[in-house]
Amino acid sequence: MYSADNPSPRYRQILDYYRLMHRNGFSRRVGGEVIRVSPEEAFTGRDLTRYAYSIRGLVRATKSVSLLDYGSGKGKQYSEEFRRGDKLIAASLHDFWKVREITCYDPAINRTFLSAKYRFDGVIASNVVDYIPEEDLGWVVETLFSRARKFVFCNVADFPAPFSLPSGENARITRKSRQWWGRLFNEINARHPDIAHCLAFVEARHTEDGERKQATSYIHNCPGLILPGPRIRVSGNLKVSR
Repeated sequence: MYSADNPSPRYRQILDYYRLMHRNGFSRRVGGEVIRVSPEEAFTGRDLTRYAYSIRGLVRATKSVSLLDYGSGKGKQYSEEFRRGDKLIAASLHDFWKVREITCYDPAINRTFLSAKYRFDGVIASNVVDYIPEEDLGWVVETLFSRARKFVFCNVADFPAPFSLPSGENARITRKSRQWWGRLFNEINARHPDIAHCLAFVEARHTEDGERKQATSYIHNCPGLILPGPRIRVSGNLKVSR
């Protein structure tokens, strides 16, 4: 049984890959092209902003004021204005979410973890859990819940990531169904009954014209949570908002 104190050899190897990619940069696909990402722009954390409205809903529903971003990357999402295209939404994500504090932690950057005595109202892990070996998911997701007082938010997808590890393996190494992820989070959440969770599941679909599109559905057990956007579909066996 692997744990935070004894992660699997594969987890350690992949973590070393991410440390290397932070230092040296990497290549990723953007549309039909492959571009080079500089070390300064490697894993900035900006991808989190696509879930900014969902996280704001969780913050409001749970009246949270402190957040931990687990796997935050370089944390640039918190030092910049929050924009949608050319439109300025808020001066910062702090202002948009109206929280008192946000703590960033990334295992590929921080050599030591925060003391277990520290807990936060909400714990966010964006583009994290499906990039972790399946054999380590139990203790990683358990860690997220153990650090939260009110909610845990994660997102996963069922298609390959737009970049690979230095080994050549696609970075999204755990690709499972929505039902599989739902069972995992339900099982761990049962040991933390006072914590709500929200799981954003993104799947690739093909339209009748053959165009490939992404669709997001949410599974959550947070009473009062209102999720944004006309494309959002809430599903699962948990108590959901309508």
